[in-house]
Order: sequence, then C-alpha cells, then structure tokens
Amino acid sequence: MMARPVTASHLTPLLLFLLVLAGCTGCGSIPIAEEDVFMPKPSITPATFSMDGVTLDERTIVSTTAEPDSVVLDAWWLRPDNTDATVLFFGGQGFYLVQSSGYVKTFAELPTRALMWDYRGYGKSEGAPTVAHLKQDALTVYEYVTGELGVDAERLVVHGHSLGTFMATYLANERPVGGVVLENPATNVEAWEKALLPWYLRLFVGFDFADSLRQEDNRARIASIEVPLLIVGGSDDGITPSEMAETLYDDARTSSKELVIVEGGGHNELYASDAMRTAYRSLLADVQNSVHE
Repeated sequence: MMARPVTASHLTPLLLFLLVLAGCTGCGSIPIAEEDVFMPKPSITPATFSMDGVTLDERTIVSTTAEPDSVVLDAWWLRPDNTDATVLFFGGQGFYLVQSSGYVKTFAELPTRALMWDYRGYGKSEGAPTVAHLKQDALTVYEYVTGELGVDAERLVVHGHSLGTFMATYLANERPVGGVVLENPATNVEAWEKALLPWYLRLFVGFDFADSLRQEDNRARIASIEVPLLIVGGSDDGITPSEMAETLYDDARTSSKELVIVEGGGHNELYASDAMRTAYRSLLADVQNSVHE
C-alpha cells in the first residue's frame, strides 16, 4: 500500500503536539498510550437538541461487564416506523451525540432506524474510555439493541467511523450482524503511523504505541466478515488515507462488498455525499434481501 504524505494542515492536533514534543526533547520514539487517543469530555443534554421531523429518544444503557460498579452509557434512539433495518453507530475519536446532527439527518433520510451512543467519558456517559472498555461496552450495547429494542441481528448494520471502525469489525466478529459499514477506516496502527508521518520525519521520530492499540487490526478482522459490506473513504483524507479503504476492500472476502471513494472528501462528513448515501441505500436493500432469502 502506498502511504500518502500529508502536510501540516492535515495533521491531527494530537500529532502536531507530539511532533513539537519530539522537537523539544530530542528525536526518538514517542510513547502513545490509550489516554492519548481518546478525547472524553462532558457535554450538554439532549434536551437542548432538536430537529424537525425526527423522533429522537434518549436511552440509558447500563454496562456491568467491565467494572465492579455499573456504568451508565448515554444513547440516542432514532426510530422511524417504516423500516425494519437498524444501524448501530460507533463514532470516531471526537464524536459526541450533541455534535451528531449530520448523522442524525442522514439516518433520518435513509430507510433505517439508528442507535448512536457516547463512549465512556464522552457526553453524559460515565467512566473512562479504554480499548478494553469500548469492546466490552460494544457487546453491552449490542445486547441492548437486540434485546431491549427487539432488533433482529440479521437486520442490524454496524457502522463505524474512523476509530469506530475497529469497534464495528470487532463486534461483527464477535456477534451475528446483518451488514457492516466502515467510513474513513484505518487498517492498523503500523499503517496509520506510516500514513501520517512522511518518510523524512520517520528518519528522526517514531511512535511507540501501547500494545492494546497495536493489537487493533481491521485487516485481520475483515476477512471473517461474510455479510454485506460497504467501505467508504475520502480521496483527500489526510488522517486515514483512502488507500486504507482500498486495502480493506481487497482483503474482504464477502461476496457482497462495495468500495466508495468520495472525490474531494476528507476525514469527516462523507455521510453528506450523494455517493455514500446511494451506496448506503444499496447496502440496506442487500441486508433486507438477505433476510428474505
């Protein structure tokens, strides 16, 4: 896979900070722990959020799988009555429910219901985010959707954006689902590091990622996905270059897969593109058709 060099304007705030730190302390390896990856912060309540024509219910999901004490996760349930398809959404590093109006609008215009939720420490969700917690909470939220909400697993689409793609592929390997959407996906930590750091910077500095981060590998998981799969990348994405989406598409073995590269698309808001929405409708139709076969 060819890694696309990126300019300073494409670098994440985290990466810029780390490079400045490297310049101050000397060249070498920069340790990256889990707390460096997540961006938790409290946010306002859904009572301040509204959108005409959208039925949006706030739900609380109790997760008891990761800690002795129960942790309450905050979720929004978008539920039109004219469809059986449901999307379980996993946001990216900086996703918060109160900033999700674009996704809410997109899901409201598609023939699907959707459950979106804040990771631990994000928004109104309690606790502190770690990779292990996110995985355990993903299973808890899945059980809530298929249990409390009564969604058939074969009609459930798991959709991950950026960091959330790792949770989507994890869940699709651990539990039965009807379809998978990977938006701005990364392949794995090693490839992400090469994509973000131009070759001339890699001569002087590198990242020492925590083992828990290095173990997350979408390439290893995607080969086991057998349900309809949609992968979407942006041609101008400087965070997770579209070559990563192409690599995952090539690795995928499911007979029903589609790759969409949005021309001029960056790392966010691909959901607003006609190309992604058209492909999304096609995937939802494939999921419904698979149920009826």
